[in-house]
Amino acid sequence: MEMIVPKGCDNAPRKQIVIDFAAALLQKREDVIEEYADASIVWHRLKENETVNGLDLLFAASQAEKELGVACLEVERVITHGKFASINGVLTLADGSEVDFCDVYTFSSAAKSGKVKRVKSYRL
Repeated sequence: MEMIVPKGCDNAPRKQIVIDFAAALLQKREDVIEEYADASIVWHRLKENETVNGLDLLFAASQAEKELGVACLEVERVITHGKFASINGVLTLADGSEVDFCDVYTFSSAAKSGKVKRVKSYRL
């Protein structure tokens, strides 16, 4: 999967974590997901009207993201503040269609070591 990330996303460690986590969900990279996610993570997938609870179900749901066939993840912005973060951009699928996305994150704490506790995904 190609990734286009704006310059300046490396000035805060949490920004790179958010980028890596978003890419891991799209690619079903369980090692990365497990590294950054809390065991009790909750993923709200609004387009699918679905709430996923816990790592095991998150791994299964990320398979559906992988099956979308994302050819390119283009990040427009990553914003972090305290224990909150968001990432938005465009997903280009293998068939050439595009999906605008925004994921809003809540971490377990504001510390760099804080784990992802909740993700709310918007897809258009």
